[in-house]
Amino acid sequence: MKRSTLFISVVFIILVGLLFYLDQRKPAAVDLDVAPSAQPDKILFSESKGVPTNINIRSNAGDKVGIERSEAGDWVLYQPIEAEANQGSAEAAASQVSSLRILSELEVASDVVGLKSPSYYITVKFSDESEIIIRIGDLTPTSSGYYANLVGTKSTIIINKSGIEALLNLLETPPYINTPIP
Repeated sequence: MKRSTLFISVVFIILVGLLFYLDQRKPAAVDLDVAPSAQPDKILFSESKGVPTNINIRSNAGDKVGIERSEAGDWVLYQPIEAEANQGSAEAAASQVSSLRILSELEVASDVVGLKSPSYYITVKFSDESEIIIRIGDLTPTSSGYYANLVGTKSTIIINKSGIEALLNLLETPPYINTPIP
């Protein structure tokens, strides 16, 4: 036998032995009880507050929209004019309020993130009689959320962009059931 054939045969036998050895080793035990490294987003309003009964949004430019649930349970528009509200759009806004997510909390000066003179105020009343005002500041540099602050608290939070923008769209397209005639 040639020397190169002998060398290749020895290498082949070593590789087969190594493969057999690695195949027989038991995998290391995996601890499945380890908490995930990233914390899930928190919902801004707890379920204990109940459902939104009044949503009022105003911009620092003076635009306003307000909807509230009547005693009969239907949504009515009271700002910018009093009118019947599109129930689907109003209920979608209420659902959006209930699902606003806090992406993170941070300590930052309010004037740096647009909260000293907020772009928007969102006032929400809940069925438990509580009222919460959210001040909305600048969009984050990553465009994933808006800086915000709950009136009466000092912490700055980042709320998911899609949730806030869905509510702010009510300023441009209020949930009229019929197009109002001026």
